[in-house]
Amino acid sequence: MNIAVRYLSKTGNTEKVARAIAEALGVEAVPLTGSSAIEEETGVLFLGVAVYAFGIDAAVTAFIQKLDKAKVKNVAVFSTSAIVKSMRAPVKKLLSEKGIPLLDKEFHCWGKFKFMRKGHPNASDLERAKGFAKDIMEMSRNV
Repeated sequence: MNIAVRYLSKTGNTEKVARAIAEALGVEAVPLTGSSAIEEETGVLFLGVAVYAFGIDAAVTAFIQKLDKAKVKNVAVFSTSAIVKSMRAPVKKLLSEKGIPLLDKEFHCWGKFKFMRKGHPNASDLERAKGFAKDIMEMSRNV
């Protein structure tokens, strides 16, 4: 099964988590850019969504809107923020408009922003992210 890791990170927090997930899965973490499209059939897309102004950045929305349900079978969301604890609901809404399922399990950890949440994501957060990736893959194999 093909696996992809894509993420948006302006401060480096979500990038750290994306790299930990990619390392656990033996794939590359790719930042969201014009060349980060999903071109081949992908069983699980791990999508890293950083929270900006309490919502999803426009680049993430644009990326999701370009996804093809014939190529992306499932999405697992992960996120970082200093305040908001989940981006699952807004991501699910965007994916459902495309007919792409969002897996039930998500990963979130704190991310440093200015004076808040210093030291995050930390080593423990990154180990939990690796465990999340392995759990998702195990669940996907059993479906």
